[in-house]
Amino acid sequence: MKFTPSTNKILFVKPPDRFLEDEFVYQQLGPHYLQSFLEKYEIISDILVLYEQSEVRIKREAGEVNELSLEQLNMLFLGEDGKSQDKVFDNTIFQEYDIVALSVMSPQASDAYFISQLINELYPHITTVIGGSHPRYYQSQVESLPDSMAFDFIVPQDGWGPMYKIATGLVQKTKKSIVLIDNTIKLTELPAPSRPLALMERYNFDIAGVPAYHTITALGCPFSCNFCESGREKVRKFSENMIDHDLKVMSDTHMNLKHQKKAVMFFDDVGLMNPKQVAGLSQLVHLHKYTTWRAFTHAYLVVRFKEDLLNPFAETGGRRIGMGLETGSQRSLDMINKRNGKQQFVEEHIEAVKIANELGIAVDAFTMIYPWEDEQDLIDTTEMVKHIAQNPVKGVDEKGRTMKNHVDSTIMTPFQGTQFFDMIQLGELPGVKMIPEIAPGNLYYKGNQAGSGWPYLETRLPREQYEEAQAFRNSLRPKYR
Repeated sequence: MKFTPSTNKILFVKPPDRFLEDEFVYQQLGPHYLQSFLEKYEIISDILVLYEQSEVRIKREAGEVNELSLEQLNMLFLGEDGKSQDKVFDNTIFQEYDIVALSVMSPQASDAYFISQLINELYPHITTVIGGSHPRYYQSQVESLPDSMAFDFIVPQDGWGPMYKIATGLVQKTKKSIVLIDNTIKLTELPAPSRPLALMERYNFDIAGVPAYHTITALGCPFSCNFCESGREKVRKFSENMIDHDLKVMSDTHMNLKHQKKAVMFFDDVGLMNPKQVAGLSQLVHLHKYTTWRAFTHAYLVVRFKEDLLNPFAETGGRRIGMGLETGSQRSLDMINKRNGKQQFVEEHIEAVKIANELGIAVDAFTMIYPWEDEQDLIDTTEMVKHIAQNPVKGVDEKGRTMKNHVDSTIMTPFQGTQFFDMIQLGELPGVKMIPEIAPGNLYYKGNQAGSGWPYLETRLPREQYEEAQAFRNSLRPKYR
């Protein structure tokens, strides 16, 4: 890319995660990838992390607060120069910037809209940008926002090229929102995301008893689950050099924070894809002396490759894998289309768990309740969850505790961009209807107290019956993992 100087002051904003039990579990990497990318071209940017005040959260969950506002937030400012400040949200922080760009997931959209409205009213000189998964899958909603809330630029896909153009003035805002798409930047050319120490020290997530940070090695997924927005999305990999550098930076951060042991989690849709790929990734993890690590894989791959897939992982400290086991109902599993048109069997899911457990690897499994399910579907999945929760895992974690499988139960939210969303809109799932204009804050799988959003007008069984099954399954989860 041609070097173009820029004097614009840029602020990347992460809206609050009000729906989560803990807002400092995973680093939302989008702004950090963009910050390091722009830095390559001597374009300086800062980051603002917004989060809900603890007393507000308590009142909201108790039903004492019904309306959201930006005054309910705190802000963690992370300057490019390493300076940081953590205090109550103050909108005057925006006034010194020329560009304010928000990375937004759907549950964060309401707060993102409030921010845009505030900037449009008080600081009209600022160019506003919205990117992330929300504008990607709800682009029409973002485009139709009233003028008071509208963003100057909507970036529904990769953000690197568009942000460079906006930052350098190659594109200028107009009176109407501009949808900006530029996917010319190759992931193999990108630097690792920024990792501000003042932010990293706030995160609280353990793997097998060891503090952990997370990263990704690729975008996309080769599988076709009908509930997933990225089903059959082309897999694009970051470079090995970038992954190596990121692992080093996170390892150094662990040391700077005096962590006696260190862990890393790979958040790719399928982080353990095949024996060759796993062997290479395992070598990098071992090179940087991580105590333990975690990654996601697919039950089909575990059953197919067995030890060839999991041994390199286990031999370099891997103690937990994530797997989407989805359901114990064969009927629902067939509808999900988990293997690109080929049938996947519930028995394979159970076998995959047993294979991992025999190798000393615990499974973090993910299951869902679907709006078409009847009593027998619920019974089938509950039985599978009980079986997985009780299956013994060989070995102990880094605290000497017996390792245990962990199964999350959520209620499916059919996001726009998924096959199930389209099927519901077309009436192809009898007895299932969605709320037409649902608030973005209700679009989530797993949130406070392990609850899920509820986007439905009509389902096969009453909501209470589904939530009762969900609560029972989640009660089987161990107190540690």
